[in-house]
Amino acid sequence: MPIIKLANDLPDINMVRTGPRGAAPVVLLHGVGLDLTYWDSQIAALCTTHDVIAFDMPGHGLSGELPHPPSFGEMAAILAGVVEHADAGPAHLVGISAGGMIAQTFALQCPDRVRSLSLVATLCTFPDAVRAILRERARVSRAEGMSVIAPLSLERWFPAAFRARRPDVMDRATKNLLQQDAEFHASMWDMIASLDLEARLPSLSCPTMVIAGVEDINAPPAAARQIAGLIPGAELHELAGAGHFPPIEVPEVFNELLVDFLRRQTA
Repeated sequence: MPIIKLANDLPDINMVRTGPRGAAPVVLLHGVGLDLTYWDSQIAALCTTHDVIAFDMPGHGLSGELPHPPSFGEMAAILAGVVEHADAGPAHLVGISAGGMIAQTFALQCPDRVRSLSLVATLCTFPDAVRAILRERARVSRAEGMSVIAPLSLERWFPAAFRARRPDVMDRATKNLLQQDAEFHASMWDMIASLDLEARLPSLSCPTMVIAGVEDINAPPAAARQIAGLIPGAELHELAGAGHFPPIEVPEVFNELLVDFLRRQTA
């Protein structure tokens, strides 16, 4: 897995890339506390038809750390560096949770570098009461550490039936969370609490697919409907039985939607 060097003021980024060069590029953006390996099923589904790129966000996986709290603007700049490094032209962006927030930010800043958006289990803004909850999550991270945050996160991310059925995924996600620096994790939640893209989304013109898990309590279907209603022409899919991570929980259903959406953009 190569470590790529971006601008001098940005951390080094761990990236994987597979699929035919010259094919339409797809960039996969993971959620907070996890890493690029959670896209394994999607990489397998796309690697024969697309130039597939996944990377660890700063402070995650094998990527370098930021010397200061993150911002959506800086995360979008890192995504821009990854796209530029790939030198493959405009990319299809697939972002889940915070990754979807970063994808929206990038698409608004650099619309000519985006072929399409697939926004999964994500939001574009929050009511003030929810912002307060997110900042409280940051406070708990700082005060009590990742050993407290990890089980709370898993309970919110995955439905009980999935947690019981897939202890291997729970173990893997727990290990990822426990390895993350608590202060950095808190700063990610502070960043998320600042999200407010609602007024800008109608300016997007790229093809967009929005996916929500019906059982998602973090980014509920209402949030997906809001995004789909704001972006002209966006299509919406609500997946029964899925929580916050449809690509992991219902990979066959999710992959069928993603492959079909991407096929229609290149037909």
